[in-house]
Amino acid sequence: MTEAQLLAEELSTEGDDAANELHSEEHLASRFMFLKEFDLLDIDHGHFWYKVSWHGVHVEFPSPQHHYEANPHERAIRDYLLSLPVEDLESAFAALQDAPAFELDSGDHHFRFSWDNEVKPHLHCYYSRSALGHQHDAEAYQRRLQEHAQSYESDRPFPSKRLLQKLAQLKEEYLKAQKTADALKRQIVVVEEEIALDQMLHTGKASA
Repeated sequence: MTEAQLLAEELSTEGDDAANELHSEEHLASRFMFLKEFDLLDIDHGHFWYKVSWHGVHVEFPSPQHHYEANPHERAIRDYLLSLPVEDLESAFAALQDAPAFELDSGDHHFRFSWDNEVKPHLHCYYSRSALGHQHDAEAYQRRLQEHAQSYESDRPFPSKRLLQKLAQLKEEYLKAQKTADALKRQIVVVEEEIALDQMLHTGKASA
């Protein structure tokens, strides 16, 4: 399962209550953040829909492949960032004051921040799973496979429609083969009788 699929799955299962908690004023204030939605007049000229201001710094979530295009999962990535512990965020922001880039592992998440000085200094934030996140994803994938197998074995009709169809097909082919064998057997008997008659005509006696 790809990282994009995992992100999409987490997005689809995320509850509104959890999102509302992440976006609450109290939660954001504790992280020195506020949400910035789509704004055509923002420094990104409306290229991004989901952004944050972090200690007054504009933060975008670009695609790793295209500098001025948003990551397809920018909203989920933004919410992952909002979910980080305050101490992790503060240590990352402090490190960025003296460095052009910084990478942060926190739980299942890995973030890479880099400064962009076009128009005015702002941060680009890129997301991937951390080593722990990859481990948890692999375990979750195995659980889903096991659940699917158990569900398939317990819920599917028995015998399966596929096997019943295969059995019916084989029986039909057997009957056709039996009819062909019977017809060939009759032809063998006819030919044997013709051979006996031919022998009588030429030798005057039948073979023993």
